[in-house]
Amino acid sequence: MALLPFFCGKDCGGDACPLLTEVEDGNIKGMHLNPVAGQFIRPCGKGFRAHQDHISPKRLRTPLLRTGSRGSGQFREISWDEALSLVAQKLNEIRSESGPGSVLCIASSGSTGALHNSQTLARRFFNSIGGCVNVEGNYSCNAATYALKRLFGTSKGNSGFDAETIRHSNFIVLWGSNPFEARLGAELPAYLIEAKNRGTRIISIDPRQSLSARILNAEWIGIRPGTDAVLGYALLFEILKDARFNQEFISKYAIGFELLADYVLGKTDRIAKDPQWASSICGIDAKMIVKLASFFWNEKPAIIIPGYSIQRVAYGEEAFRLTVAIQLATRNSGMLGGSTGSINNCLPGVKVETLEELPSSLTKQGSVRGSLTREAQLWKDRDISLGAEAGLFNKRVPVLRWADAVLNPSSYGLRPIRVLYSAGGNFLNQGANVTKNIRAFESVDFAVCHELFLTPTANYCDVVLPVSDAFEKEDIGIPWAGNYVLYKPEICRALPNTHSDYWIFSQLSERIGVEPIFTEGRTESQWIDHFLAESEIDDIDAFKRHGIFIKKGQLRAGLDDFFANPVDHPIGTKSGKIEFASPLWNSSMASHWQGSIKECFRQESCRRFWLLTPKVSRFIHSQRIEQEDRSECAQIHIHPEDMASLGAQKGEILKIWNSNGALLASAIPDVWLQPGIVWIEEGIWTMPIDGVDLCGNPNMLTSDEGTLESISNIMHGIPIQIERIAEANGQ
Repeated sequence: MALLPFFCGKDCGGDACPLLTEVEDGNIKGMHLNPVAGQFIRPCGKGFRAHQDHISPKRLRTPLLRTGSRGSGQFREISWDEALSLVAQKLNEIRSESGPGSVLCIASSGSTGALHNSQTLARRFFNSIGGCVNVEGNYSCNAATYALKRLFGTSKGNSGFDAETIRHSNFIVLWGSNPFEARLGAELPAYLIEAKNRGTRIISIDPRQSLSARILNAEWIGIRPGTDAVLGYALLFEILKDARFNQEFISKYAIGFELLADYVLGKTDRIAKDPQWASSICGIDAKMIVKLASFFWNEKPAIIIPGYSIQRVAYGEEAFRLTVAIQLATRNSGMLGGSTGSINNCLPGVKVETLEELPSSLTKQGSVRGSLTREAQLWKDRDISLGAEAGLFNKRVPVLRWADAVLNPSSYGLRPIRVLYSAGGNFLNQGANVTKNIRAFESVDFAVCHELFLTPTANYCDVVLPVSDAFEKEDIGIPWAGNYVLYKPEICRALPNTHSDYWIFSQLSERIGVEPIFTEGRTESQWIDHFLAESEIDDIDAFKRHGIFIKKGQLRAGLDDFFANPVDHPIGTKSGKIEFASPLWNSSMASHWQGSIKECFRQESCRRFWLLTPKVSRFIHSQRIEQEDRSECAQIHIHPEDMASLGAQKGEILKIWNSNGALLASAIPDVWLQPGIVWIEEGIWTMPIDGVDLCGNPNMLTSDEGTLESISNIMHGIPIQIERIAEANGQ
């Protein structure tokens, strides 16, 4: 029996959590804590269950070729040679006819690591053969990233905080964050428990009393979905009125703040965004808002830990401007135990090289301009120049609009997209508006995916290539947040007839004639050795033996040098200061907020609700063993008062619908949320029939319109209606 170091390499908000795999006679027997990691870097339950996916009989074990209609699930097994030759042939043919812009790469980070990052590998492959259309941004934190880049410029990557700094906090606000289910790094939960045990005040602002709030015994402030910005305005109103507010301090570190202040105080539109105004919109008592604002002054250092949920709503960018503004205005920025208001993982970690999307040979052969290169092999690309020679094709479409770009390419400056290529993603299932996603897959000439299981996306592909899992690949783990890196060997050989993404793309590169560009002459193990040789890890043998390297002595609150001396250490914006600006600070937005409540919030006389689609602790998005019984639908969590109002019983199948689509879900009473609000977990595998999803994927109800500024996804605060099946059938 041996205990070998392991990390999951999943895009869960942990990404690399230290574990040990118990192996006996080449078989995985179980998972254990890695004690070398200490008491704070802790894996979650998904890590301890990782081997269940590995041994699942549902895993794909041979390449598949579609024989029936897309989505029918009808395939035949084929050899790797046939599969790779077909994919290479189709890519060559279609690209020769229509150019690189005829291919849309919808790879994502289903697998993460220094080498085996599925998104990086896919983009590197397509860059090696001349480029393609890629998606821009991500489903996770697109609105937050947009806002933080405009606030901090190139210094966004230094605006987070180390989890250990929470030891200095006297007041902690979990604003839409639920780190015990939706991970924000492997260390944060343990430090929050330590803070709870020493009596630190912890408040959770959330439409639900989340699992994290209950574990931490946090004071719960229930808020109506999508109104976090309204609460932020009201808090800032109270802060601006406080005698301790110092405009000179603000001017030292920021520009544009006065525009926000004028809007909050009502100078822009004659509507003061005070607690009384906000209360009727966000559903929080005005006195509670006043009390909450006082804590930022009276219980310093105060830290805001914002979750992704507050930016997955309409106008989600504004929420992060306000977390930054509140921390700056109360002078909780730049001190241990405080924060800038940014996402905690916005910090540099341990120096380790990782595979690049752009092969180095291409940068040597041509001139790099931003993210583009002039490559040696020139393409006749009608998408760009109607037959003129052009460089690497690298057009992008917003990730939320990938399906719309397929169906309406001219709207995005594209010619027809004929190929969809997926690796490490399940875009059909996870993208907003499942109905449109299906239409997009049905419209293309060819679709390919790399997968462990026959997911909804795989079901709509022409060729499905089975990949090896995390236990079958050597790699270096880059955590979502933290001053450490992890290592895992190839713990067991890949299942017969499955291969790594790197191997697959290497083989395709060889068939297309660009293998030296993609691999740069290195095998997988040689890449790992190269990365380690260029790292700051001093004892590589010990690193491989223990599986972890921890960089000691870093306690960062975010932009520490800037706050210590903004003149000598300006941040990476044009002004060198934090830059506040927003298209929402105008004369009409206050009326919009007030009107949205009247329009969307459930009235007693109707059965309209707000839907949330949160993560749950059991799964990572849609990365789950295929549901054993697809006849069972999702659960919709409903407050008992609303259950009574609907006349619904526990376990009763309800129809949930809006203008985007419909689904069925099983009712379950839930006292941990407010009346008028319901939730269905994200990631459920879709199975729509006649426009109704029988399994209950909530993306049947979401829209790909997106937020105003960054076209980011809106997955919370979705207006829906609920009907009992008997009523829906007119009985």
